[in-house]
Amino acid sequence: MPEVYYNGTFVKKNTLSLSIDNRGFKYGDSFFETIRCHDGKPLFWEEHYFRIAGSFCVLKMDPPLDFESENIQSIIIELLIRNNLESKPSRIRITFFRLGEGYYLPNSNQVQFFMEAEEISNNRYQLNKLGLHVSLYQENIISHNSISNIKSNNKLINILAAIYASDNNYDDCILLNHNKHIVESISGNIFIVLDGKLQTPPLSDGCIDGVMRRIILKNKTINTEEKSISILELFNADEIFITNVISGIKWIATIRSHTYQNNTSVDLIKFLNKQYLV
Repeated sequence: MPEVYYNGTFVKKNTLSLSIDNRGFKYGDSFFETIRCHDGKPLFWEEHYFRIAGSFCVLKMDPPLDFESENIQSIIIELLIRNNLESKPSRIRITFFRLGEGYYLPNSNQVQFFMEAEEISNNRYQLNKLGLHVSLYQENIISHNSISNIKSNNKLINILAAIYASDNNYDDCILLNHNKHIVESISGNIFIVLDGKLQTPPLSDGCIDGVMRRIILKNKTINTEEKSISILELFNADEIFITNVISGIKWIATIRSHTYQNNTSVDLIKFLNKQYLV
């Protein structure tokens, strides 16, 4: 039986129980972090750690007293070992939630967290050779504010968009904000290649502050621009792909009747494997 980490101890997953008064369950007063691990260690750990710290600030949560980078990293490594994942490609999910009772106004800003681990399929990033068949989801829209930039546990728009995609035989959907600008997909950040430039929506348009997005933006060998992207620009792009730390790059082949290349996607997959998965 897999083990998880909760409240300072490692326990069997089937024995973990949370109170019905848990604020993450009652109000979505929580957020999570998903981390890819390679050779028993978390990838891009510094980026993940500072994103978690930023989420505490946005949500006005007090970090746990032992929330030091080295300490959390050591817990991740120990959890991988306990689940026999130290030599396997794996995923860690850490869920942070505010403690205490109260209604909308919490009576405490202290935080606890639990951590899960599971094996994933590929030891290296691999491009999806067939490409994704994608559409726009416009029934519900994303607000462009700082809460939209964090991985909140309130993912109702993503859930409804995923149901829409499944009902209509799409692999994913692209989400929009109030200005009808492209924000992200159900499963990650969006990048397009247009007029020779790699472009991605700015955080001010409401997208997740994705770790893989940060890694690509930091790559100075690529001409990358953060700018608002219209639906027309999406359709006119030469290439479109989705990024997240688990899959790396997912190439979009079609949006409705529009088709796209994958040259930059191929190059980025090679870069990620060479730079980080050696």
